[in-house]
Amino acid sequence: MKLDEIITADEKMKLARLIFNNTFNQLANEVPQMPRPVAKPVAKPIATKAKPRVPKRAPVAAPPKPLPKAKPIPKTPTQIKHQQHKHQHDFAQTVKKTFDKDNVKMPKSLQPLPRNIISPIGGVDAEFNKNLDLARKDYELQNRDNESKPWFPE
Repeated sequence: MKLDEIITADEKMKLARLIFNNTFNQLANEVPQMPRPVAKPVAKPIATKAKPRVPKRAPVAAPPKPLPKAKPIPKTPTQIKHQQHKHQHDFAQTVKKTFDKDNVKMPKSLQPLPRNIISPIGGVDAEFNKNLDLARKDYELQNRDNESKPWFPE
């Protein structure tokens, strides 16, 4: 029988299924059955006295070599100048502290006067003179008449 004689698709599917089933059944019957291996029972090992083992020490690596010391970087002229200025400033601060300590030990009558007191000899601060002149001018502008002359010429 030829496949072209079967007209419908359902009949073609049934025929193909029949062929596949018959073929695989025959192949399954022809394959000789292999005997399955039987698992043998495992015999327990004879217990012996266990000797305590001393654990081996891990190998120790040698200590690393020290790194070479860094060479100092030469200072620039500005750094040298700044360092000298700082040294001078520190020295001046030390001297000032020393004198301040000595002033505390001296009696009050011998200690120098504070700087804000006006000296009768004429050691007045220049900025103080400017402020005093401005105060005098402001006073004159506020209190003089239109026709009066200023007390201090400019």
